Amino acid sequence: DRWYQRRVHGDHQNQMDNQIKLPNVVFTPEGLGGNWSAFRNTKGKDIMGRTQVFYNWLLKQIEQGTWLNYKSTTTKPGTITSGVDEGGNKFTGINFSSQDYLSLGSHPEVMKGAIKAIEEYGVHSAGSPAAFGRSKFTVQLAQEMASFLGFNHGVLFSTGWLAGYGVIAGLVRHYDYLVVDRLVHNCLLEGCFMATRNIHFFEHLNNESAAEKIRAIRKKNPEAGIMVVTEGLYSMDSDSPNLHELQKITKELDCTLLIDIAHDFGCLGAEGRGQLELQNIQDRSNVVIIGAGSKVLSTNLGYVCCDSPAVIEYLKVFTGALMFTNSVVPVSSATGLETLKIVKSQEGKDRRKKLMENVLHMRQKLKDNGFVTYGQPSPIVPLIIGNEGVMRICARLLLENGYIVNPIEYPAVPKGTARYRLQMMTAHSKEQIDGFINMLVLCEKKAKEIIASMPKNEVRDEGRMQAVPKL
Repeated sequence: DRWYQRRVHGDHQNQMDNQIKLPNVVFTPEGLGGNWSAFRNTKGKDIMGRTQVFYNWLLKQIEQGTWLNYKSTTTKPGTITSGVDEGGNKFTGINFSSQDYLSLGSHPEVMKGAIKAIEEYGVHSAGSPAAFGRSKFTVQLAQEMASFLGFNHGVLFSTGWLAGYGVIAGLVRHYDYLVVDRLVHNCLLEGCFMATRNIHFFEHLNNESAAEKIRAIRKKNPEAGIMVVTEGLYSMDSDSPNLHELQKITKELDCTLLIDIAHDFGCLGAEGRGQLELQNIQDRSNVVIIGAGSKVLSTNLGYVCCDSPAVIEYLKVFTGALMFTNSVVPVSSATGLETLKIVKSQEGKDRRKKLMENVLHMRQKLKDNGFVTYGQPSPIVPLIIGNEGVMRICARLLLENGYIVNPIEYPAVPKGTARYRLQMMTAHSKEQIDGFINMLVLCEKKAKEIIASMPKNEVRDEGRMQAVPKL
């Protein structure tokens, strides 16, 4: 099996075997069986009580340390970070889990701008955008984001998730149609499900598949409103669509094109405009952009940009995710202004260059050691482990040995492609990356040994029998 073909390096490997620290837990087949998605559709008249079966499963994961979601930071999320997991286990390590791609979250000028905004405004927006909740920083950042991305108009949401959900729910009606890449982010999916039942999914990055869906809709309903939904950079596979081709299709067939640029904005392209820049997208006439400040802008907010003032003003009235929730807090908008200033500067270019050097170094070192990565070079490096049990145990071992990673498994990715979504930062050093690779080789090897030592077992998981594989 290609997932498990790894080379072992003789005496050097034997020396490192003594350096791995093991957690004081017992990994069991029962604790490794199934995943949380099995409990999504529990039934029974006791709505509160039927959550217990999930909780029982969760406790087994927490007990053996393989539930690594909802870790909490106890220090700032830099390249070296301390935290605590849901079981109360404290840790400190090299951080490949945080989304601060350009390492601007602790930049002196950014922090200075945030402190100044708090001193001037306090910490509360004190209202929705419609009810006197916008600050001057929020208005300014919306304008500057739109201008930087080559659009005439923009508006800010409190989070990126709300922006993705809100723009679809706000513009699309039950009689309209959505043609959607099947791997788009949850916020976009939830917006689609809210807006209409007329949702047509096309194969990931397959523009011909999208065109077939649109043509079928146009043949049936020539006057239908159609929105096509895609992303600039997909976060699970680190891949991108051919936006030129897709836009050509949408213009020929009179569709609106929505592009989520949350992960490529600010960190890709010489100027930081992501795939819009890399693919030289000049025509903005049928394009709506959404994104999040949580990656490069180092703050919690979302944005929507387009060339039509009518669209922005319509969203401000008809999007509940904007009108009926508190506005972005002043300190978040002020932080975004400071980070955007750096993104646009020579320092921003230098940080993007250093980030890409780290990305390429990580990918090359992983390849040299026989590991599989997906996609194109970006701040996201999808490191494929394959088997879910190995992935969970290895993540725990890495944490015990000073390396923090985000485990990703089904249903977020297909079964058998469990992975770590390594998130690179400008401030990572080559030494930190090399140390991670060395420890990864040891921890994955040990995780496979632990799984292999277990008898092939079946565990009941919400009415389904799931095998824990013996490798």
